[in-house]
Amino acid sequence: MRRRSSCRLLSLLIRFVRAVLARAQQSVRSKRTFEHRRQIEQMSRDIILAFDVGGTQIKAAAMRDGEIIASTALHYDSRSELEADAIIAHFVDIAVDVLGRGGLTEESISGFGLAFPGPFDYERGICLIQGLGKFESLYGLNIGDMLSEAIRSHGQLGRRLSPEFRIVFENDAALFGLGESNGGGEAFGVERAVCLTIGTGLGSCYLERGQLVKHRDGVPENGWLYAEPYGNRMADECISRRGLLHLAEEMGMELAGRDVRELADAAASGDADAVQLFDHFGRRMAVILVPAFEAYEPNRIVLGGQISKSAGLFAPAFKEVLLAQGIIAQVRVSAGTFASTFRGIYHLVIQSRTVDQ
Repeated sequence: MRRRSSCRLLSLLIRFVRAVLARAQQSVRSKRTFEHRRQIEQMSRDIILAFDVGGTQIKAAAMRDGEIIASTALHYDSRSELEADAIIAHFVDIAVDVLGRGGLTEESISGFGLAFPGPFDYERGICLIQGLGKFESLYGLNIGDMLSEAIRSHGQLGRRLSPEFRIVFENDAALFGLGESNGGGEAFGVERAVCLTIGTGLGSCYLERGQLVKHRDGVPENGWLYAEPYGNRMADECISRRGLLHLAEEMGMELAGRDVRELADAAASGDADAVQLFDHFGRRMAVILVPAFEAYEPNRIVLGGQISKSAGLFAPAFKEVLLAQGIIAQVRVSAGTFASTFRGIYHLVIQSRTVDQ
């Protein structure tokens, strides 16, 4: 009898201890969740600097709560031919100018996100550009660390950095995709999406429920489709400005100095050759990308970039061929590549903070 009572008491004691521990753990989790939410809310009120860096120009702006502060958005010369220290100093000068244009003289700065051309080690912030005639002096350098040091030591900027301040880098097409998967973009709430930027070249990224997918079966390395083969050429040579112009020449069209915009205007005006050109461009684009889409089975494909402004001329043919090949995916056109890329920069900074938590 005594043994039974002892066992019962021991069992009750164990249950009591477990209950106390469970409540303590729940309390700790609640405090962490509360603190995490508080910090995220604070970040949404703080300023995030956003740069889209190109070889000749930098598009720059300050952002708050996921939106560009319009008075701060401007284009600057990249000055990519300078020595490394001068380029870093130039970036810092742009940051100061951006904040000044918005009258943002005292607000806390919680992050700095940069869309940067490749090759680049985006996770570590190391530039790997070499032999491309731009940013040659940055090769092999950790420009994330260099920028951080320059900003923290700057009289106007260093004192305004929040404890959560971080600098992040990513490819512009990936940032476009992140932007489209947030803030009501065309990939928002989509299970699997592929986002394409079509301009001077072909940029791309793969997304699953709003998160970038870079290394997985069925996904090309980094989500990049530019190297997909087409005969003895790559996708980048065909699904791009030069690809469209070369196709026009193959079709025997007289360009006479016309570029993509003029050809699009001609097609929109009913010029039969120009209409056929964009139709062929869309069909060829689908043929090139079908194998990649078959492997991933996206629910949606989002088109962005300069040439996608003329998507109405080639997207119908693109969709027709995809459907004929069994690719059941909605095809949508971005409302604005610039805005989506900057929205992606903002969310990359926020996501980097979440990962650190």
